[in-house]
Amino acid sequence: MAGQKDIQLHFSSLVESMKGWGSLMLLLVLVIMLLQWLLEAKKWQVFLRPEHIIKLPEAFRMILSGIALSMATPNRMGEFAGRVMHLPSGQRLQGAAFTVIGNFAQLIVTCLAGSIALCMEWQDQHLYTTSVGIETVQSVLLWATPLTLVFFMLLYFKAGLIFNWILSLRMLGKFRDQLGALSTIPNNVLLKVLLLSSLRFVFFILQYWLLFTLTHTGIGFHDTFVGISIMLLWLAIVPTFSILELGLRWEFALLLMGALTENALGIAVSVTSVWLINLMLPAAVGAIGLLRFRSR
Repeated sequence: MAGQKDIQLHFSSLVESMKGWGSLMLLLVLVIMLLQWLLEAKKWQVFLRPEHIIKLPEAFRMILSGIALSMATPNRMGEFAGRVMHLPSGQRLQGAAFTVIGNFAQLIVTCLAGSIALCMEWQDQHLYTTSVGIETVQSVLLWATPLTLVFFMLLYFKAGLIFNWILSLRMLGKFRDQLGALSTIPNNVLLKVLLLSSLRFVFFILQYWLLFTLTHTGIGFHDTFVGISIMLLWLAIVPTFSILELGLRWEFALLLMGALTENALGIAVSVTSVWLINLMLPAAVGAIGLLRFRSR
């Protein structure tokens, strides 16, 4: 019964928080969602130049289409299909490859932030409650993630050499004209995409922190960065479908930050809100755009 009273208390507090400044904070979370997907659109725009020059609103529309199609595929692998369907047929294969590289850049940032967060958590030793297997997983990731990050960085900035080798294979010779630009991606373009991906990650953390504040969890920015960075690293490792991902987010967030607050409802509401705002809302808008595109 005591637990039920706590839930009722937290729920009443949550409803009360939506008045006044709470509504403005929620609006800010929505604005940040728009900004971070605009950053993704900017990454897409940067990759497509100079072969295919598009305006930012058009790139944003392609991104929304990709989100809509990604929801039913493991780790959003179907995202490229929604993007490239808007490109001329001769550039779709190249566009799919650019999508993979852009997502790889975001994975590198996730690994970097996760590695930093694991080191910070290792020093603090207070983030999560002792659970079967969790300490072992954290210890393995603490040492494996930096090594993986170095390997990923080498792959990323040496992508041209890798694509040159791939295109030298006889079976891929017929795609050489379509994919030739991939072997000459300038490092300044790759660096710019990596910086845009880093800024997107900062926006992710900011959204969670605002919602943790709004739901009165008492979790500060430091612990938000550490807990959410590790959670996103776990999600990047575990294969899942976007539509089923919410349950894993609840589980990981509660495992990592449940010891920091008695307000488990606030954590669950915050995680659910970010998932709905960042994925489901853009996916719904993108699905409408896809229906219009197919009706032409």
